Amino acid sequence: MNWESIKADWERYSSHMQDRWGRLTDEDLSLAQTGRNALVGCVQSRYGIERDLAERHVDHWITSLG
Repeated sequence: MNWESIKADWERYSSHMQDRWGRLTDEDLSLAQTGRNALVGCVQSRYGIERDLAERHVDHWITSLG
């Protein structure tokens, strides 16, 4: 799965993000639509984790989408 595919079906995947990372706000999800790095930043900020850990979480989620 790549980010362009996620953007193409944003409604579906943004609800997946909300399920996966319940602390993300609607504003975070709007920002995340701009790209993977934005999502990583939102996850990092909301969960107070290091960037490399947030990147691993996001990459694992993207991979799990198929």
